[in-house]
Amino acid sequence: MENTKNEHERTKYNQLIVQKEEQLDELTNNKRKITEAIQNLEEDLHRGFQTVAMLNDEAARFGNTENHQLQRYNEEQERAFHQLLRESNEQIVLAYKKETKKMDEEREMLYKKRSDIPWD
Repeated sequence: MENTKNEHERTKYNQLIVQKEEQLDELTNNKRKITEAIQNLEEDLHRGFQTVAMLNDEAARFGNTENHQLQRYNEEQERAFHQLLRESNEQIVLAYKKETKKMDEEREMLYKKRSDIPWD
């Protein structure tokens, strides 16, 4: 009877460990997706600002005197967006590391509890 109870407890901990590992996998996949989305956004913004720069250059050839000022403003905006995206990515990485560490500790605790169950 005691053996069956212990076996049931080990099975319960095995299921909890598998759930924790699935959560870790999901967390990793979500981090990858978010990181890719930020990278794609950064590339799209860069292409957009390059297009604006080309349009400003073309306008300058036709005598637009405000071109230099607009170009400087656009460059500042591009740097600001780039900085915001970099900071966002860093925050995501830190949050991911923190959550991963927490989940790893929880999983290790489950392993320990499972190993404390007697086999007899």
